[in-house]
Formats: sequence, structure tokens, C-alpha cells
Amino acid sequence: MRKKSEYVIGFSSLLDGKHEFNYKIGNEFFEHFELSEVEGADLTVDLLLEKKPNMLIASFKAEGIMKVMCDKCTDSFNYPVAGEDEIIYKFAEEELDDEKIICILPNEIEIDITIPIYEFATLLLPSRRIHPEGECNEEMLKEIDNYLMVESDNEEQETDNDREEPTDSEIDPRWSQLKNLK
Repeated sequence: MRKKSEYVIGFSSLLDGKHEFNYKIGNEFFEHFELSEVEGADLTVDLLLEKKPNMLIASFKAEGIMKVMCDKCTDSFNYPVAGEDEIIYKFAEEELDDEKIICILPNEIEIDITIPIYEFATLLLPSRRIHPEGECNEEMLKEIDNYLMVESDNEEQETDNDREEPTDSEIDPRWSQLKNLK
């Protein structure tokens, strides 16, 4: 991951208007986030930061590939991604109830865009990630099918054996009392 300071933008020294920033996001960026499903990446993130007297408008644009695990065969593969997003940093004393607006105190002089880049990049991925048709690891799919068939066979045997009716001594006495009600 780049030094944190490279993802921190000191906006107080910027003039009002538009400013461009470019980032190359690689594997090391995602390694710093616990539970990240991204195994690798080669992304270009362009940020257009528009400074206004009472707010900053950050327009993100990303394009590249992200290496993720296939939900079907569990092999890793490169998933192409591209997209745009916008976040508004508003100078305010209190928090607003909007995920697209981040409040910053009027005396702040910089913003850290590390988390917004991470969230934006991971949201470019679909919820279900599967290889393109015909590219899944066939060997692994067969192993998964064999495992699932063995598991279901064992469950059927267990349920057949477990279907014996419990005796009166095994039934909770409170339930036994309910049998007497008519």
C-alpha cells in the first residue's frame, strides 16, 4: 500500500476549483484491510476533487481488474471492473444522515480517501462472483459434487435411524401432561 500520506489530501492549500489526482491500486492496498475478499488488484483510480467554499466534491473513476475467489469452484480469477462514484465532503459541525455526504469540521485541513477508495472498489464487484462460462475448475467441481453426495447420503442414513419414536421416559414431563388434556 502506498504510504498513508499519499491517500491524504491537504485541501486547505488548494484553490477553489477542480484538481486531479491519480492512483495505481495494487495487491498491497487490499492487504491492509482485514476480511478483504480481494486477493489482488491492478486498478487505476482517477479522482477529480472540486473545491468550493463550503464543500469538496470528490468524483472517483476506477478501471482495472480485481482478483477474487470464484463462488462456484473456489479458484481465483481476474474480474474486470469499471465504475464511477461521488462523495461530498461538507463543512459542518454535526453529522448528516447520508452515506454520500461526509461532514468535516470547518477547522480541518485534509481528508483521507483510503476508506472511500476501498469501499468504492469493492462495491464494483458483484455479490456473486463466478468464472466466465466454461472456465471453472472442473476437477474442483467434481470434488465438491462428490463431497455433497457423501454428506447427503450420511444425513439420510442418520435421519432414517433417528426416526424412532421416543419413549415416555424420554419425553419431558411437561409435554407428558399435555397428552392427558382432552
